[in-house]
Amino acid sequence: MSLLKDFKAKGKTEAMKLVERSISDIQALQTLYAELFPYAKLSDAQSDFKSFATSAVNDNLTKAVNGTLDQLEAASQTSRTLEYFITLHIPKIEDGGNFGVGVQLDLVKKLNEMQDCVKSAIEDLLGYQSARADALGKLNLPSTSSTVTKSSGTTTTDGKKEEKTSETTEEKLSSSTQSGPAFESRLASVAAVDALYYSKAKAYYQTCIVAIMSVMDFVDKNREKLLEPKGRGGSTDAFTGMY
Repeated sequence: MSLLKDFKAKGKTEAMKLVERSISDIQALQTLYAELFPYAKLSDAQSDFKSFATSAVNDNLTKAVNGTLDQLEAASQTSRTLEYFITLHIPKIEDGGNFGVGVQLDLVKKLNEMQDCVKSAIEDLLGYQSARADALGKLNLPSTSSTVTKSSGTTTTDGKKEEKTSETTEEKLSSSTQSGPAFESRLASVAAVDALYYSKAKAYYQTCIVAIMSVMDFVDKNREKLLEPKGRGGSTDAFTGMY
């Protein structure tokens, strides 16, 4: 008997819970998708994003990017849960080979592909803030800087020394030209960066939904073979063990 029997049982329970609630989870993903990505055309998104071009944050896009990152991380956790399950359900190697594990190896391959896709998507989307900051910096928007000057001294009154500290603050407002073709082009550049990452987030979210649907459908269709790869009798016959 496996020393990891309890872990195996736990892995099975958690994996089957994921499968049983997969329909409702996918429906929730689709509902959120419609909320995060309301624009029918990318040009509509870019046009709307121009109103955020001089703002520190594009609230609509930030919501979409962060929402996608959350779902990608959730998909990664789902993949790890299924990997935990399948790893402990691969039977021991017997004389003549380890027949009957083809379905499980296919699932492992799907999970590895899913993890690679999620990792790449997260790394890409996390570059959004930096890309937007670079584009926003080129606008040379007016800014205020403060300079604080502190001074201290000692005075003597009736033979007693007292230390006094004073502080002055000077504020400077920088200005720049906010009109003309060059400035308009820089505004359009910020909106273009936002539109680019809107498109990326939308595509990654769609890929996430498809990946989860594919993996859950595979597990559901091959549930018996994944749980009992050699059959309940533990046959090692090549023909009864293969699917």
